[in-house]
Amino acid sequence: MLYRSKLNWIAGYVANAEVLDLGCVCHELDISDPPWLHGFLVERASRVVGVDILPDAVAELERRGYEVVCANVETMDLDQTFDVVVAGDIIEHLSNLGLFFERVRAHLADGGLLLVATPNPLNPMRMLRLLTGGRDLANGEHTCWFTQKVLRQLAARHGFEVADESYADDTRYYYRIWPSITPTGGALRRGWRRTRTLIKRLWWRPWIWLTSLLCLVRPRFSETLCMAFRVKEDESA
Repeated sequence: MLYRSKLNWIAGYVANAEVLDLGCVCHELDISDPPWLHGFLVERASRVVGVDILPDAVAELERRGYEVVCANVETMDLDQTFDVVVAGDIIEHLSNLGLFFERVRAHLADGGLLLVATPNPLNPMRMLRLLTGGRDLANGEHTCWFTQKVLRQLAARHGFEVADESYADDTRYYYRIWPSITPTGGALRRGWRRTRTLIKRLWWRPWIWLTSLLCLVRPRFSETLCMAFRVKEDESA
């Protein structure tokens, strides 16, 4: 199944559910476009508990009234279970994925689901960026890539089975048209930097449109891999 964004996919699972959101800070707080995942969940679920390893950001979220905990998702023990555990763009940052899956199992209620969204290495834009610029476009904090087959195998080794395999065509969020330039240097230099960045980003627009058309035919070329897992029945007994 192909979705317009990972949020559209997640929305179908979290309505009126008790949700554990792992990595709730998501680099920055209150991103409006695309919507901040934790805020998106709070608007739809009956209850959302966020977990993140960044103490200052967690303290700020607590100050704003969110229910959050400062913990490592590989070692957390919240002494409670949830209908849905959301891992949005976090597993590619982790050091020990085995510990992660074990901790998720400990926090899933009977019949609960783990939702995983992670960058898809098969996205053509990544290949094009590598060919034209010599860079693999990986986030400097990432430790690994996942294909559908690899993630399915990893989950199976820790007692999970696949409940859903989908993709999200949200490449457009990563190639903004209007550049964000830090205000350093003189006005002329800032103007030149902004113009140069704008030209570069406009160059990508036709390729983004072509990628979206390709995804309609082959969803496996989408930007984001989305997979839902449940605990195997023989493992949950």
